[in-house]
Amino acid sequence: MGFRSIFTKGVALAQSGKCRNHSQKASRYARQAMSSFRSARSRKGDQKIDAMLDGMSQLANSVLEVSDSVTPVATMNAVSALLAENIERIIDEGNKKVITSLNVLPVKSKKR
Repeated sequence: MGFRSIFTKGVALAQSGKCRNHSQKASRYARQAMSSFRSARSRKGDQKIDAMLDGMSQLANSVLEVSDSVTPVATMNAVSALLAENIERIIDEGNKKVITSLNVLPVKSKKR
């Protein structure tokens, strides 16, 4: 396995981890927002407004985390495309070597 292949796999794994972290944070913020909105139902006056504002803030943070996960996904896609291109090139080179080695082999004729 070549250095470039190892490098692209490493980059893909790192970006996958970043994407997973953003996704987990987004889910956590969304759950906190739902909790704030539920608690706002039972509150009155300023407390209700404060709980709703907290929920809106947490919801905004959730959206930001989802937005931040787009870059790692795009990077993973780019790395995957490069890796696929490299794999195709490696397979083509391997096929050429096999064909070349088969053409070089002497053909034994059968005597009757």
